[in-house]
Amino acid sequence: MASRRSSTIAVGDGGGEWFLGNAGPELDGALRECAPLWPGPDDSTAPIHGVFLTDAELDHTLGLLSLRQASELHVYGTAAVRILLSQCGLLPTLESYTVVRWHEVQPGERFVLQYRHGPASPLWCEALDATSGRLPRYARGSGPTSGIVIGYRITDERTARSAVFLPSVAALDESFLQQLDGAHLVLVDGTFWTDDELGQYGRGTATARSMGHLPVNGKEGSLRLLRQLTNAHIVYTHLNNTNPILFEDAPERACLTNAGASIAQDGAEYEL
Repeated sequence: MASRRSSTIAVGDGGGEWFLGNAGPELDGALRECAPLWPGPDDSTAPIHGVFLTDAELDHTLGLLSLRQASELHVYGTAAVRILLSQCGLLPTLESYTVVRWHEVQPGERFVLQYRHGPASPLWCEALDATSGRLPRYARGSGPTSGIVIGYRITDERTARSAVFLPSVAALDESFLQQLDGAHLVLVDGTFWTDDELGQYGRGTATARSMGHLPVNGKEGSLRLLRQLTNAHIVYTHLNNTNPILFEDAPERACLTNAGASIAQDGAEYEL
């Protein structure tokens, strides 16, 4: 079973400029392995202009510190995410090294990704409410109560083609699925195959849903619900190490493949 990094994506404009979706703790190593994301001879040519955050989990934000050498960095997230990152000290630490341009977003809001020191990019985002109120462990009992976890729909205005980035989602009701309709690529929460997966492997009593993750399998699982998106390529990301779909010869992987879905691989590229 190949090792996998945390759920971080890079979205390019086709002209060599990039934005990140989340910034996992292994970001520095991932950047070294991806030549298009390398900086030029000086910071003014660094190709990463900003980061859009789905939440304030450390697995999705610690890599922000790997971007501290930038002269300026656009960061997109909810007010709740900003509060949490300020309380844990990560955001003030980053601000000690670089100018952080924080853009507050709300579910349902559509906004353009901004180039550093320049005009708007051709990439638009729409924030999606991931219906999860689960706070990061470091903030349990003391944090905000809304806007804790979101997803994004990213659209290239030149082609009108879009991708959805949803590494954590607690439910997929009809109204939420309508927001995904027409997307060409959906990178979605694949943390657990079943709701009681941790208990099955003796890893605790918490269920997938209690942790803010909709399981892949089951009558109300994401695999069945996402079949409504007939033209979308469904790719599961954010996989826990207990999830049997990680194994190529597992019947659960065959079930996933037969449904037309796949799992994310480090370094995978998708073109819209």
